[in-house]
Amino acid sequence: MNLIHLMHPLTVRCPKPNPAFFILLLCLFRSLAPMSAQSARAYEHAGDEAVKRKDFGAAIQHYGAALEKKNEDADLIWKYAECARNLHSYPLAEKMYRQLSGTAKRKKTPPLLQYRLGEALKNQGKYPEAATAFEQFLSENPAGVETAFVDRARVEMETCRWAGSQTPPAPVVEVVNAGKGINSPFSDFAPYMSGDTLFFSSYRFDKRGDKATPRTKLTKVMYSIRNGRAREVSRGFPATDTAHIAHTAILGEGHFLFVNLCKNLNASDIRCELYLVVKDIRGRWGEPMRLPEPVNLPGYTTTQPSISYDSTSEQLNLWFASDRPGGKGNLDIWYMPLDTNWFCPCNVPVSSRKPPRLPKFDQPVNLSTANTPENDVTPFYHAPERTLYFSSQGLRGFGGYDIFKSKQDSAGFSTPENIGPGLNSSYNDLYYVLRPDGKNGYLSSNRPGSQYLDENNKSCCNDIFIVRFPEPPKPEEPLAQTPEPTPRVPVTRPMIPVERLMQPDPVPTKLADFVGLPLYFDNDEPDKRTRRVKTEKTYVQTAQTYLERQNEYRERFGAGLAESKKEAAEEQIDAFFENEVRRGFERLDQLCELLLTRLQNGEPVEVIIKGFTSPRAESEYNVALGKRRISSVRNHFEEYSGGTLKSYLQNGQLKVTEASFGETTARSGISDDLRDERNSIYHPDAARERRVEIVEIRENQ
Repeated sequence: MNLIHLMHPLTVRCPKPNPAFFILLLCLFRSLAPMSAQSARAYEHAGDEAVKRKDFGAAIQHYGAALEKKNEDADLIWKYAECARNLHSYPLAEKMYRQLSGTAKRKKTPPLLQYRLGEALKNQGKYPEAATAFEQFLSENPAGVETAFVDRARVEMETCRWAGSQTPPAPVVEVVNAGKGINSPFSDFAPYMSGDTLFFSSYRFDKRGDKATPRTKLTKVMYSIRNGRAREVSRGFPATDTAHIAHTAILGEGHFLFVNLCKNLNASDIRCELYLVVKDIRGRWGEPMRLPEPVNLPGYTTTQPSISYDSTSEQLNLWFASDRPGGKGNLDIWYMPLDTNWFCPCNVPVSSRKPPRLPKFDQPVNLSTANTPENDVTPFYHAPERTLYFSSQGLRGFGGYDIFKSKQDSAGFSTPENIGPGLNSSYNDLYYVLRPDGKNGYLSSNRPGSQYLDENNKSCCNDIFIVRFPEPPKPEEPLAQTPEPTPRVPVTRPMIPVERLMQPDPVPTKLADFVGLPLYFDNDEPDKRTRRVKTEKTYVQTAQTYLERQNEYRERFGAGLAESKKEAAEEQIDAFFENEVRRGFERLDQLCELLLTRLQNGEPVEVIIKGFTSPRAESEYNVALGKRRISSVRNHFEEYSGGTLKSYLQNGQLKVTEASFGETTARSGISDDLRDERNSIYHPDAARERRVEIVEIRENQ
């Protein structure tokens, strides 16, 4: 079954896939041979072979090369248009379908031409034109077309007329892109909220050690606190270079994690299974444990886990999507009860090396009232409303995947209801989640406003979007209400606090609170092997690259040690990166924000910074390196928030006083042996010397 599609048709760069069914797909195609080296027929044959592999990204490149030689060949145009449709590049597909209706030389019109044109138009929100195309398809009554297409065309024609008549509610719900601090040019999806922290999955990571062109991409889990800059969940969180990790569902006060591990079957198909990861009482993650039958079934996908608590039955439920037998077809929504007593903090293991024995799982139940023969995915149960939200291709909607809701009562779940325009678009709208108060939430979509890898074709790109509902009008007089009794909720309810290690420090309110703040750098950064005293890099640029090397530091510092010592060494590295490098990285923007407030009030400020280095190089070299590090911090001040501090630096109201001390102030005992990289580069004590430090902040001078 085709589970996911590449989203970008014309570049060799690995595009952002549509996570409609769960996650991604690696870009398995590579650079093509030079165009002059092959004939149009050879390119067409290569495209046909790529289609057999369901590698539509490669196929469309081959067909495009063939069309440059035979630009009015109807068969080529049709194949190219079909690839564009499969890649969700609907504007390009529409253009090619219309070309077939116009001047292309052809033996005969493809029987499904108007049907496919209608699909491309509908997915762009061009509902009247789409309805006309479906109507023309039906009027032509093309011979040899399967009855299923004819029946579907009648449904689609009426759906387009219905969609065109719908108007967004007033006041309109606000759906805005979460921004580049969270989203990337690759697919970002599967939002999950816990307190003020957003967890999500991102297909932005290069496979470590991969030398292919383009680099093989993997999905990992990231998090963002209060919609701040996202970063990868680390500190022992499950990681692998052989599978994608996505979709989090956490319970038991953060000690039990359901997560997907997914592997590619070919260029377009992917299979996911559910795993359970348990965190011990010291906060260390154990190895992912594959869940047995009946959760996972060999040869089938089980994906998109979600946890709900039913206050009526006092029962925990696990929701997921699966293409297993017993459903209505393709991916269906299923749920199963969980052993509430097992998922309890009292069962948290003392050591991650001794995980608890897995509980028994009951047979899952197919949610027949919501499922269709098409794909029904991304379940989310909102306990305060007792409402299940999910996305579907098989129910009447605005195009692509639409979001639906089904309310639960004593009789079961109601008939699904489309949640309407605004939240839904003509594009793919998935992974809808709400906060407990229902005032805001998130979804993932490739609607306009998402990032594109190629602006010309506007395909691909699922981003995280923030959903905000308007405040209801306040009544003139408060209405007396009888409070409902609070249901008894066991300790295992799934609304859990954010992991302690991810809790942000209190935001300082005084500039003096930033005195002593260290900002750390990788070895010989910024700008390796130079004696320049200035750099064009900002601190954020060099810090982000440094943070990406955390796993490498863990491996290099722990290499060759006995198991118990290796684990202790890795914990030292994790503690340094999480509690010191990341903390400084976050605090710098907090300082800038507070500086801006003071400066806007007319107060002059002087920030005095010292630069430090480890003693691996000669003193003269280290003095220049320390100055470059201070230069990168000054660059950050200049570029902060679009340059809001730059004018204050230029007019002298904000002064940055620089003093570089090289390694002369480094603590004794820090290795300077160039051959001993473990201790002179990767040891946390050596890493702590590679920093700048804010040693004084003078106000009102």
